Amino acid sequence: MARPLLSRKTDLCLLIFFCLHTFFVIGVDCLELYPAAVHSYPPFPHLLQLRQFYIDTYQDKFLSAAVPDQQPWFVACTWMEFLYHVPTCVWAVWGLYREHALVPLALLPWAVQTFVTTLLCVVELWNWEDRTTEIKWALTGCYGPYLVVSAWVASVMYGRLKEALLLQRQQQVKAKGQ
Repeated sequence: MARPLLSRKTDLCLLIFFCLHTFFVIGVDCLELYPAAVHSYPPFPHLLQLRQFYIDTYQDKFLSAAVPDQQPWFVACTWMEFLYHVPTCVWAVWGLYREHALVPLALLPWAVQTFVTTLLCVVELWNWEDRTTEIKWALTGCYGPYLVVSAWVASVMYGRLKEALLLQRQQQVKAKGQ
């Protein structure tokens, strides 16, 4: 039986993060991937307004261009968010709540993939010649936390996997000694 979530502060923080992340992936990052037929259904117009507010505020070229005009690597990352992040995050919320043993196995690759793709975005945005340093810092403030969180998730999940594997190894050695 799982320990109460409130007694597992790391899992609680991760659960909250993955709920928020899932919302932003579905409701902001991936809106361009949806068919035009759904654009008029609630809450889609509000999500488009939220996305436009973000674009207007931060002048993020990644999201301001229509998918066909974006760089292919970024379109691939957007699809990866939609097809990989969303299901992984939904499962992670369930798994974290229930303290499922496979959470580290699911979240370690998520964290590495998120770190690498976010790092690519930050490197790319710092090479934009048509944005001011102030805008680049503001965008780094948006993307940077994903670098930090994904590095933290990777280290936590690596630690949990390592601990589980070492415990299993100890039990095997102990079983052979008996």
